[in-house]
Amino acid sequence: MIPLNKQSLRKLSELRSLLEGFAARSAASNTSGNSKLVEDLKILLTRLSTAVRANDYTGFRDADFSLHESIVQLADVPFLHEAWLAAWKGLSDFHHRTFDDCFPDARFLIEEHEYLVETILLGDPNAAEDAAQNHIEAVWLRLSEKEGLATNRTGRDFDPLQSACAHVAFQLNRPLRLEEVARNVSFVSPGHLSRLFRQQYGESFQTYLQNMRLVKAAELLRET
Repeated sequence: MIPLNKQSLRKLSELRSLLEGFAARSAASNTSGNSKLVEDLKILLTRLSTAVRANDYTGFRDADFSLHESIVQLADVPFLHEAWLAAWKGLSDFHHRTFDDCFPDARFLIEEHEYLVETILLGDPNAAEDAAQNHIEAVWLRLSEKEGLATNRTGRDFDPLQSACAHVAFQLNRPLRLEEVARNVSFVSPGHLSRLFRQQYGESFQTYLQNMRLVKAAELLRET
């Protein structure tokens, strides 16, 4: 396969976002008649969590693929799976690269998958579509943020600031407070996390959060 440039990858990712958003919306309306696939989603969430705890990144990526494929199948729309699979395969190398580079702590991916499955099982089409698209768009928000991030960090060492930024990217549609992110995500004091944001970005945590939401809003406006 010919390597895709950034612009082509972005367009293909937008296509995947549209397909998975549509699939999640349709799946949320079909859960009552597909008990096996619904049970499969729950099992796959367990596989994701187990892989993270074992630092099994290959296992995580395999379970991630199976989970998204199950949602597309649960939608039960003719030819949707074929179109989705083509987009997924085209982004395969990009998926691996962004996982390794942008998400050193996969807990955030677990939380996002759990929320996506929850909205589907609740039968909420709007929330399911939004959750599916946010899940994909968060990758590009993190990449944009990462391009301007000067860091000497190597390997997979835990970084409080990186973890906070990853959490923000995945949780833009939810209320976020510095104190909670510091305590539950970065495992540092609120004051220390606030200093990290000011040192790196020259702005407070709240301002960073607002700017990320504006970036997402601008992207949505361009798309519509």
